[in-house]
Amino acid sequence: MDSTFVSSVGKFVDRFKSDLALYTGAKHAISVVNGTAALHISLKLSGVKQGDEVLIPALTFVATANAVAYCGAEPHFVDSEEKTLGIDPHALRDYLNNISEIRNKQCVNRNTGKIIRVLVPMHTFGHPIDIEGLLSVARDFHLILIEDAAESLGSTINGRPMMQVL
Repeated sequence: MDSTFVSSVGKFVDRFKSDLALYTGAKHAISVVNGTAALHISLKLSGVKQGDEVLIPALTFVATANAVAYCGAEPHFVDSEEKTLGIDPHALRDYLNNISEIRNKQCVNRNTGKIIRVLVPMHTFGHPIDIEGLLSVARDFHLILIEDAAESLGSTINGRPMMQVL
């Protein structure tokens, strides 16, 4: 900031990416223009197609639903719990048992006939969600999990940055 050099490339962006990777324990960090772009590209790379459904929390920033819509997919809102403000894995499991079935290793919504391809939990206001519980649900229902940690940078679980927990 003091240099007055603001850009999407250059030594400060490179330093930010390397510092972020080091802080989170990630092998790499990639900078994009905003969180919506990060979610959008993550959804595309996960194979989300037009007409798919993507599970997102009811309590979220509009960018989450926008990123889904940019893929031509449909946001499928699921309840958030009071304790973490994020998706409750137990309630989600019960819900998916009631509305979906597994066909050819894909989760299909019995009501719409559409593939539910991805689960996008979010750490609302930096409150840690039950990521292990959600990973279990994702595995059992053949869902790809994309963790939206935009609001949790700096938050910790047991003294470790949240993004190092997995």
